Parts: sequence; structure tokens; C-alpha cells
Amino acid sequence: MKLLLPIFLLVATLIIPATPVAAAPMIPDGFADPAFATLWMRADRAVATGSARRSWTYGASPGEMRYERFAGAPGDARLVQYFDKARMEVNNPGGDRRSPWFVTGGRLVVELITGRMQTGFNDVEQRAPAAIPVAGDPINNPQAPTYAQLAAYVSLDGGGRVPDRIGARVSALLGPDGLRERPDLALPATTIVRYESVTGHNVPRAFRDFMAASPVDALFVFGYPISEPYWALVRVGGKELPVLFQAFERRLLTFNPANPPRWQVEMGNVGQHYFLWRYGRPLRYAVPPFSGVTARETTLTLPTYDYSGAIVPTSPGDPIYPYPRLDLARVGSLQPRTYRAVVVENRFLELTFLPELGGRLYRAVIKSTGQNIFYQNPVIKPAPFGQRGWWLGVGGLEWAAPTEEHGYLEAFPWDLALETQRDGLVVRMTTVEQQRGFDMTATVRLRADEGSIATMLVVQNRTGSAQPLQMWMNAALAPTANRVGPATHFVVPVDQMIVHATEDRALPPPRARVEWTLHQNRDLSRPSTWNGYVGLFAARPTPFIGLYDPQADAGVAAVSSTGFAGAKVFAFSSNFDRRLFTDDGSDYAELWCGAQPTFWDDPPLDAGEQRVIAADWIPLQGLGDLAIASDHGALGVQRRVDGGLTVGVVSVRILPAAPVRVIHNGREVFRSTTVVLRPDLPLAIELPPGIAGGTLRVETGGFALETTLS
Repeated sequence: MKLLLPIFLLVATLIIPATPVAAAPMIPDGFADPAFATLWMRADRAVATGSARRSWTYGASPGEMRYERFAGAPGDARLVQYFDKARMEVNNPGGDRRSPWFVTGGRLVVELITGRMQTGFNDVEQRAPAAIPVAGDPINNPQAPTYAQLAAYVSLDGGGRVPDRIGARVSALLGPDGLRERPDLALPATTIVRYESVTGHNVPRAFRDFMAASPVDALFVFGYPISEPYWALVRVGGKELPVLFQAFERRLLTFNPANPPRWQVEMGNVGQHYFLWRYGRPLRYAVPPFSGVTARETTLTLPTYDYSGAIVPTSPGDPIYPYPRLDLARVGSLQPRTYRAVVVENRFLELTFLPELGGRLYRAVIKSTGQNIFYQNPVIKPAPFGQRGWWLGVGGLEWAAPTEEHGYLEAFPWDLALETQRDGLVVRMTTVEQQRGFDMTATVRLRADEGSIATMLVVQNRTGSAQPLQMWMNAALAPTANRVGPATHFVVPVDQMIVHATEDRALPPPRARVEWTLHQNRDLSRPSTWNGYVGLFAARPTPFIGLYDPQADAGVAAVSSTGFAGAKVFAFSSNFDRRLFTDDGSDYAELWCGAQPTFWDDPPLDAGEQRVIAADWIPLQGLGDLAIASDHGALGVQRRVDGGLTVGVVSVRILPAAPVRVIHNGREVFRSTTVVLRPDLPLAIELPPGIAGGTLRVETGGFALETTLS
């Protein structure tokens, strides 16, 4: 039989060219409430189309939407949505939608400066003021004043007034050491032309003119000025330059004379800054509209250890024959190597396939955040793992067959072809398994406007006799910058797991069962608690498995409509020598979905028969944590420091008008107005303290999810 080599020329395949995407800004969707969309259209549609000679009022795209706790609002919660420049709020969903104050804007600048976070009409929670630069780069911006530093220079509650200075030019520069004069910055545009008697502050021409051009009432948008205008040395893109700024109740304005005229005056990114201050992570945004599903062929150049000269042919009698072994001592030096790549994308996801490396789904990028859900090994390096005695830990999603562990096929080429469907595109990868004669077909389907990846592995026995077969899908995941973070944990809805293999001496031997998730007062779901690598099988079939990192607020769930016959988790511990498979200390955790319960099960596949395993892989972000997933979406639950619960819900497809109900132990505890649910904008619902134990069920127009509270 012909020797398999790790490099083959692939047959030519048809690739659908990508549909050109217009370069001009698009009108976004993803607004949580129609009133938010109406207000944005009034304020920013002209900016998006290029017909307005001014900068954004809210920003190019809507951001995350939440029901935040707010005492005095119906149900003590109100719907809000964050934008680059502000936050929109609905305090009374039953109010008059024609009123100009049906949607309000928070006094975010005041809260950032004082740390007094408003949690109700009459309620305030005191936090530390925001140590965030008011303008420019969010980090490495040492000369820019922070919101916290502005406390000494603002007037609140009637104090801190200054005299009328109409006709003067602004030359005061505010830095970490206080105020100093810069006469060279006293430009004509900084001439004071308005004095606001309500708060006792002066407004320069550049800001007065910008406010006068606002298509929305200036008091509604800005509020009153609460500081004088000051210059600051601000670092923008790593370059330091002088920028004029002024704080208003709801907004912060900047004037950068180095910008083009249309963009010299801009709203500060107050919405971004406030979200970061309140929730401790960057704001995420709705992705712009995207037509259908597109595909293109390209190449990727990856540093690869030259292992072609280390291939060792096998002979009959070797259990892996005809697949080759590898002499790791003869592996050559690291060299750049170019691989064929096929990129498929829809509105929410961009997928990259490497046919030459086992037909793997190499990369899956969440377009709203730019995050790749899979581990990405910076080098292609043979590792001493798997049944062949060597394995390429490239990362991504691999197809493991016909034997246990990683199988035989992940290092060898598969043929790839594309198939268009009415609502999407199918990537079809095929190969012939040469030891047992199986025909292997792996398909990945991406539908337009969906945020999940439908995968299927089909094995056909075309020989004349039954053959043993194991088949698995294995995803290498790293939700925290190509690392498994200290908070990363597995989510498997079972009570027990079966030990496969481990270096952790506190665990029982292979085939023994352990309690899940707590075993001897240790949370085994967190690899950070392990003392050596650990592999565990679910003790029974399970409808989904997942991995989530609450600190990164990102993860993945794999879902089966019929339940996985086998499910496995694997990860390394902090003391494992990662040089065995990579060069930079990066690492990953694995989720395995199997057609059989464990690696010790090797059921035969009869002649002429086929076996199938299917999984929907759902990239997740913004849930807070993962509790349960289905092919419709996912539910996250987090306990806040005040004892309340924050519930996150995400749909894998766009539900344009979906009310959401939260039910605790059979009693409704929350009901939303009609909101939009989307893959890129999970809805967060902050429930009050007092909800503990029992079942929590979330119902919406498209699906229901239920979990048990601890």
C-alpha cells in the first residue's frame, strides 16, 4: 500500500468568490428598542452616509444592551443600550413614545468623575471615580487627565462657579501636576463665546458651534457644562498632541486642531469609558449588515518545524500501519511554510479552513470582537501525543478517527469543496482512511445571519466486513489570549465524570468515577485547580458541553440535538512543559464530542453502513458565565456582589421582536418589553437579591432554557 506522506497536492476545487462589501459606512441595526433606532437616525444617520459635516453624536454602531437595576423604574430595572459616546435609557416603557424624553441619556460624565453611580431615581452607589483618560489612548496616556482628576475642576450642586470670560482665548493646560499656561494654544477656535449662567462655566466657539449644529436638542444631548475648557497633552495612536476638552453633564467634547475640519470637534467616548468603569471590560458592538455567506481562497504562512525528513514508514504488524511514525530526534528547524486556506464568513463569524492539515477548521473569529475562539499554535510542531506517537497540535477543530485519542488523520491532506445552499454554504472535506478502508466526510455549514457553526462527521464502511471505529470531534480552545486563564472552567451537565488519564495524584486511576464538579472539596471544572494534565469523560450522554472564562467573558458551547454519546474534557496544568507542543508557553483546553462513550469503546461499523456525529458549535461572549446551551442559544448566570443575579441570554439567530420572561421556581420574576436578540449582542438582565436555589427558566419568542441554581 502506498506510504502516506504529510504533504500532498490537492485537487482543484470550486471556490465561490466573496461578494464585494461596500466601503461606505452602513446604516446599522441591532438597536434594543425602536425608540433607540429613531433617536440614532435623527442624530447620526447623516454622519453615517457622509452628508453631515460633523462627527458622531452616539457612534457608528449600537453596543451592548442590558436591563440594569434601577429603583423606581417598573420592576426596578430599565432597558439601556451603550454607544461609543453615550447610553440610551428607557425609564418607563409604558410611557408616551412620542415624548422627546421617552428615551433619556444618563449623566455618565458626572458619575465617572464622582464615582456616584445612579442605581435609581433616588438611589446612588458610591464607587471609586474612574481612573480612565478623558481622551486619547486608554492606556499609556500619562499626561491626559482622568475623570477622577477632574473632580477638583468641576462644579456640581451649585459650587465651583467661575467668572464670565467671553472674548478670552483658552490657554490653560491641565496635566497630572495641575494647571499651567500655554499661550501658544490660544487659538481663535478657543475664543469664549458663551457663558452658561446655570452652572457658571464658559464655552469656546468650537464647542458652541458644534452644539448648535446638533440635530437633537443640545440640553438633551449634552446637559450643562460642569467644567471650564482645558487643553491637555493626549496620546492618540501613541503620538502625543494637544487637545482641548470640556466636561458636560452627559458628554465630554474634544477639539483637536490637527484633525480634518469635519472631525476637529468630537464627542468623547463616554459610553465606552463608562461601560469599562462599571463592568470592567471593553464595550462590544453590533456587527454591521453583511449579505449572505461568502468564501474565498487564500494562503497562510505558518512557522513549521521541518518534519518531512523525520517520517518513518511502517510495515504490516505495526498497529498504526500504513500510517507513518516520526523520529522526533530528526525533526528539522523552524521554517516558514505556506498552506492553502479557505475563508468562509457570514455576518457574525469568519471561519478559516486548512485542507492540508487534516481538513481542520483552523480559526473561527467572532466578528463583533475579533476574537478567535480556537487555540492558535504560533508554530506547527510535532508533539509526542496520540496513537501514532506524534501529533500536530495546530489548534482549531480536528476530526479524530478511526481510533482513540487524536486518530490518524489530522496531519494529512483532505480534499475540500464548497456547496451553496439556499440559506448558506457547506464546506465539505473528504478523505479515505487507509487502515480500515473508511470513507470520511466532514461538513461545516454556515448559514447567513446565524452565530453558530453546524458540523457533522460521517464515516462510511465500504469494505466487505465490519471494522472497529471510534470517531470524535476535538476542539482546542483558549478563551484568554491563547491561554487558559485561572477562571476558565468546563461546563458539563452531569453529576459524575470518568477519569481517562491524569498526572494529578489526588485523583483516582483511569476508569474510576469522580463527583462533578466538586470532588473532595475541589472544583474539578477549573483546570487551575489541577496538579498535572487531566482528561475526563462524561459518565452519561449529555446534550451539550462547554468552556467559559468569566474574566474574559467568552467561551464556546457544543450542542447536540440528540445528545452526545461521548463527551470529554482535557487540559494541562500550570506545571506542564508546553515546549512539547509549542514555543511560546501558550496552552489550550479541549472539548471532545464522540459517537461512543469513551476511548475504551470501539464499536464495529458493519459493511456498507455509516455512522454520524453532529454538533453545533456556538461561540459565546457577553454572557457573564455559561449555565446551559441549546441549538437555539445559551443562558448565563452570575451572582453579583450585592447578592443579586445577572442573567445573560443570547440567540444563535436574529429574533427581531422577542419579549423575555425569567421564571424562578415557577414564578415570573422578570418580563421585558419587546427587544431584539442577536448572536453579537447578548441581553443582560440584572435581577434583584433574594433569588437563590431552585430552577431558573428563561423564555423568549424562539426558545426556552432552564438551569438549576446552586
